[in-house]
Amino acid sequence: MNEQNEKITPAYEPGNNFAKKLDNFWYHHKWKVIIIGFIVITVLICSVQMCSRQEPDVYIMYAGPYKFGQTDTRNFESAFSSILTDRDGDGKVYAELVDIYILSDEQITGELAKMEAKGEAAVVNYQMFASNRELFDQQILAGDTVICLLDPHLYESVFVTDDNGEKQSGFLPLADVLGYTPEYAVDAYSVRIGDTPMGEFFTVLQGLDEDTLLCVRQLSSFSFLKGQSRTEKYHAYCLDVFRKIFTFEAPVAE
Repeated sequence: MNEQNEKITPAYEPGNNFAKKLDNFWYHHKWKVIIIGFIVITVLICSVQMCSRQEPDVYIMYAGPYKFGQTDTRNFESAFSSILTDRDGDGKVYAELVDIYILSDEQITGELAKMEAKGEAAVVNYQMFASNRELFDQQILAGDTVICLLDPHLYESVFVTDDNGEKQSGFLPLADVLGYTPEYAVDAYSVRIGDTPMGEFFTVLQGLDEDTLLCVRQLSSFSFLKGQSRTEKYHAYCLDVFRKIFTFEAPVAE
């Protein structure tokens, strides 16, 4: 009987007690460990991606009814990257699109009519448009985008009428930036992007609505929040990029 018990019961070895505790802990807390491990790994991956993410030299905002696909976005960013200089000294030039999809009430009505004519059902995501409009207002007020491509209804919304009945804008007059007002200007502050040398050359810009307006923001009165000196230097860099849109020369085919 004793010999049989000796065969069934393993001999005691140092560390067996620890192994039993570890096994017991895993049995009771397995899913907690898996979930916490997943969270930690996810945070680490996101941190590495953020640290390794290329910082844009400039942000360009588009706000309006055009829907950018991945190819459009790459082509748009490539077009503007072609006129940049290396702002941050990392040896690379990179323009990033800030794309804000917004429709006016009239545009929504028109889109609904088109879908109804095709016999397609449609649901308007008004919450999304409201959220995007809030994002647009934030960018105009104190965002990182200085160069803007805007649908006319959004462009007009930036103007306010002062006590003297005169319109005031958060945009800079073209003459203040360029030293002149282009003959094809829509008004003192904007031109159609398709009428500029860049707009006439790059297909992705030609694909935007023909009334898409190009304009440039004044230095934000909230610039001190991000560092006055840094913001002023970035704004000056953006004005230089803006000028290059008008001096762009299409490459000559060899």
